[in-house]
Amino acid sequence: MKKIILITGIAGMVGSNLLEKIINSKNLIIGIDNFALGDKKFLKKFNNKKNFFFLKKNLDREITDKKLEQIIKKNYLSEIWLLAANSDIQKGIKDYKVDLNNTLLTTINSLEFLKNFLQKDTKIIFTSSSAVYGQQIERISEKLKNKNPLSNYGIMKLQSEIYLKYYSKINNINTLIFRFPNVVGPNLTHGLVFDMKKKITLKNNNYIQVLGNGEQQKPYSHVSEILDCIFFLKKRKYKNKINYFNIGNNDIGLKVKEIVKKMVTKFKSKKKILFEKKNIGWVGDIPKYSYSTKKINKLGFKFKMNSNKSINKIINEIL
Repeated sequence: MKKIILITGIAGMVGSNLLEKIINSKNLIIGIDNFALGDKKFLKKFNNKKNFFFLKKNLDREITDKKLEQIIKKNYLSEIWLLAANSDIQKGIKDYKVDLNNTLLTTINSLEFLKNFLQKDTKIIFTSSSAVYGQQIERISEKLKNKNPLSNYGIMKLQSEIYLKYYSKINNINTLIFRFPNVVGPNLTHGLVFDMKKKITLKNNNYIQVLGNGEQQKPYSHVSEILDCIFFLKKRKYKNKINYFNIGNNDIGLKVKEIVKKMVTKFKSKKKILFEKKNIGWVGDIPKYSYSTKKINKLGFKFKMNSNKSINKIINEIL
C-alpha cells in the first residue's frame, strides 16, 4: 500500500512544477487534467514513471472512473491538491460559465468523488487567489471580512473556499487554503510574461500592444518558492480544520511597464511598445494591490526573492 498524492490541474504551471518536485518520492502520484489550459508536453518526461498515473478527464461534471476508484481503494489517500481552475480571467468575464465550470465545479466534483476515500489524516491543499479580496486600499490580511472580488474568477475561487469550509467540517478533514499573488515560473500557460513573450517574438508585428497604461502594479512570486512555502506550511499542525494563508513575497510589486521594458531589453527587441490610456487591462482587473504575509512570516517562512528577482528569474528561464 502506497500513499497517494492526487493532483487536479497537473498539466498547468503549478501542477507540472509540483510533479517535478515530488516525482522521486515513494508516493503514488495521480494527476488529472483535461488540457484546456495545461499542456501535455509538460508531463511527457513523467509518462514512463512507475509511480505516476495520469487521467485525462473533465472535472466540470460528476466523476465516474472505476480504474481510478480501484487504484485509490488499494492504497492510502494522503493528499489532495486542488489546482484545477480557469486561469484565463478575461475569458471568464465574457462568459461566467467558464469559471463556474472550470473553477467552482472542478472543486466540488473532485471532492464529492473523493469523499468515500478520505482517511483520518488526509490533507486538502487548495490554491486560491488574491482575486478573492477584490480592490482594497490597504495591505490585505487573511482576516479581512469585506471581500469584494471583481472578476468571475475571484468569485468562484471564493465560493470554492466557502464550500471547502463546509466540506472540511462535515468530513472532519484538514484543509489548507493558499491565496496566491501573480505566480511565474517554468511552463507558463498565461499571464503578462507569457503574453509578452508571444508578442515580442511574433514576426509579423512591429509593435507590442500592452493592455492598460502600464501603471498596474502587482506582486510576483516564483513558483519554486511558492511550492517551498506550501511544503513548509503543510508540515505544521494546526488547531483549526481549515486554515487560510496569503503566500508570496512581502513587497508592493512591479509595474507592468517595468516588466515589459525588462523583457524587451532582454529579448533585444526593437518593436515599439503601445500602451492604452485606461488604468486596467480588462474588466475585473485590479490595477494595484499588495497583501500582508505576516502570518506565514511569523510561522517561520519568508520568501527570498522579491518581485523584481522573481521576474528576472523567469525572463532568464524563458530565454
